[in-house]
Amino acid sequence: MKKLLIFILIIICLVATYFLFFQKKPVKKETKPIIDDYSALIITTKEKKLYDEEFNEMGLVNKDVRLPLDGKKKIKDKMYYKIKDSDFYIRNGNIEKIEGLDTTDRYKRYVKFNENIQGNNLTFYDANGYVFKINKELNLPIIIKDNNKLYVEYNNRLLYVNKSEVKVINHTNSNEKIRNNIRVFTYHAIFKPGEKCQNKVICHPYKQFDSHMGYLAKNNYLTLTMDELEMFLDKKINIPMKSTVITLDDGNLAQNAIEILDKYKLPATYFIITGKYDSYKLETEYVDFESHTDNMHHNWKCPGGNQGGQLLCDSEENIIKDLKTSQEKLGGSIALSYPFFDFNDRAIRLLKKCGFHMAFIGQYDTDGYSTFTTDKFQLRRKTIFNDDSLDTFIGYLK
Repeated sequence: MKKLLIFILIIICLVATYFLFFQKKPVKKETKPIIDDYSALIITTKEKKLYDEEFNEMGLVNKDVRLPLDGKKKIKDKMYYKIKDSDFYIRNGNIEKIEGLDTTDRYKRYVKFNENIQGNNLTFYDANGYVFKINKELNLPIIIKDNNKLYVEYNNRLLYVNKSEVKVINHTNSNEKIRNNIRVFTYHAIFKPGEKCQNKVICHPYKQFDSHMGYLAKNNYLTLTMDELEMFLDKKINIPMKSTVITLDDGNLAQNAIEILDKYKLPATYFIITGKYDSYKLETEYVDFESHTDNMHHNWKCPGGNQGGQLLCDSEENIIKDLKTSQEKLGGSIALSYPFFDFNDRAIRLLKKCGFHMAFIGQYDTDGYSTFTTDKFQLRRKTIFNDDSLDTFIGYLK
């Protein structure tokens, strides 16, 4: 009997020991800070909650969102990081340090509409999906109107909300005068001393183009890309009075123009003959390439027009094949410059069939200006000649 009691006591002790040491749930400890630099740039590796300083949940930030940090603090013995340009914190964990944000501030050059979005529980999106969901009342100026999307600045980046989810109210955001027309300039080959250029009247000395572009940069002109020009013509953005569009045609000696445009950080568009020049393969940050056809830059092929350009009378099959070849080489193209400024209704119809959004002719009756009512397949351009001085160019900008 005594041995039985001892055995029972041993069993009880073993069971108690098991529950005491092996079945006790471990206390979850806060992970040590994985980002030592509170001003680091980070990326979220999963969806995370947003908090205010009182530890109230204020929304969400999505996975794979890049954020700048601007401080850290402990809330209830847990580590949180403050998101720069916001009132919110994210909790430690599921973030990784990165080198750059990959954001652009180009939109800051546009003039804000005198309208705001107003709403609560708003979701902000970019091209990759939702970025933030914010549980607070917000009132923000509209920067871009794009059909059912309204773009605003939030967290120092351009994001959009769905128009149906907000109220649009009148609000004075700017008294700056805005453009209601736009002048597009056309250049051709830019040559350096010792380089040959055949059509002298539209061959521009390197110093001439450099002086023109230098003036634009020094005086803070906004030179529009094709996407921006289309948005302006569709009244999706407001642009300042000091705005213009720089284009170049053909592709001969393109590296010289690109060198200057990259130097001054001025966006411009090169309409290139893809079957003749491969300059579109050049590395450039500020120059976009659009179509000047692939192999239809031939004059005196058709009756009529300025110089009987080939687009006027070649077969529909040949024209479509040429345009699509040009687009394919460029990796896509939405705008075209008609060779020799020659076009007709059929050419416009075929451009639309190939997916082009815009096309450019000469200056015609407007001296190079286009307005909101101008046909986007007959946009005007002002040709710059090789003897147009800097003072002459400045006069064109008025």
